Amino acid sequence: MTAFSVNDDLPVVLITGCSSGIGEATAIDFAQAGYRVYATMRDPSSISDTLKEILQESAGHKVLSLDVDDSASVKMAVTKVQEESGRIDILINNAGISSISSVEEIKMEEAKAVFETNLFGVLRVTQAVMPGMRGRRGGTIVNVSSVAGRLVTAGHGIYAASKHALEAISESLAIETKSFGVRVILIEPGFISTAILNKADSVIVEDTPYVEHLTRLIGMYKEAQLTAASPEVVAESILKAVNDPSGRLRYVVGSEAQCRLDERKLLTDQEWINKTFLN
Repeated sequence: MTAFSVNDDLPVVLITGCSSGIGEATAIDFAQAGYRVYATMRDPSSISDTLKEILQESAGHKVLSLDVDDSASVKMAVTKVQEESGRIDILINNAGISSISSVEEIKMEEAKAVFETNLFGVLRVTQAVMPGMRGRRGGTIVNVSSVAGRLVTAGHGIYAASKHALEAISESLAIETKSFGVRVILIEPGFISTAILNKADSVIVEDTPYVEHLTRLIGMYKEAQLTAASPEVVAESILKAVNDPSGRLRYVVGSEAQCRLDERKLLTDQEWINKTFLN
């Protein structure tokens, strides 16, 4: 008998990176849509008042500590959810960090940190959840990627590399788990109004041979701050994707993201390099 008995028939969703942005908005959307939400973050005391209020409106929702960079933390959180609810129906790997730097100049520690969270963090949580889904022959894993997982620009090499790698393991996982009834979904947003977008405000470009490239990228970030879609747009897309019977793998979020992908498809590699170099 599980420790959980309230709303025991509701689908159980575990979401990482819920302290703000896309994770917070997704936790709110799923809670209001009738799911039992486990909203996780490194420091539960950092939960927003809005998310706390909504999760308290209905019995069964929980806020848990989960650091995707820490294997013990991941194991503890996943075990707690499984013991309380008996299962995890949906995993949403949302936690992620960004980086703005040239490939030559990025500190190795920063590059490793980006991959630790954006790739290995996803892998940790997925590996912890998969045995239960495979055993029940059902479940959904949503990986929040980025349009940067399919195209690259100067100054974004390491971040884009982590998202390209995430796209690769997600597609492989989708093939591997299909026979076990587990569906994998990739969400690919463009510029979204989150803390990652605001990262450009703290980047100082000086004493670098790549000043033009980095200045251009920061300019793109700052321009996007005025027009970027809200995290709620991504959250709505995740909820729709989870309930989409088509079984699609990839969902691009935002017209700006789709336009950039469409443009990339029309150009050869050399044309893309020349365009991004000259613009």
